[in-house]
Amino acid sequence: MRKLALTLLLLQPATLFAAADKQNPADFPVKVHVITSASQMIGGGTNSTNIQVLETTIDGQPVELTGGSDGVLALGDYQARIATKIFKPHNPNTYDVYQGYDFLMPDGKIRTYLVTRLGPAPATNP
Repeated sequence: MRKLALTLLLLQPATLFAAADKQNPADFPVKVHVITSASQMIGGGTNSTNIQVLETTIDGQPVELTGGSDGVLALGDYQARIATKIFKPHNPNTYDVYQGYDFLMPDGKIRTYLVTRLGPAPATNP
């Protein structure tokens, strides 16, 4: 009986910490619709890294987002919030955009994407 009580006592903090890590979907009020997703390699050789490039619509506006991941993100709708930990100059002007979005992934993890283009993608010549 003491072993059972000790086991339950030891498991209780782990359960509380696991519950604290769970994100509240209500904290992600922005709906982002991912239209296209691509993986691009930046650099070359041992210094190369992959980034994801997403064509999205946010509030009806086309927005390109980039973030770090080796794969391509599944297309569809994601819950997001405006990211607070985005690099900005000390005295940003009013005409440049320094913004990003934190996506709530289906498994509860958060992934941050930076705004890299506003407006529709440029037309490509076949």
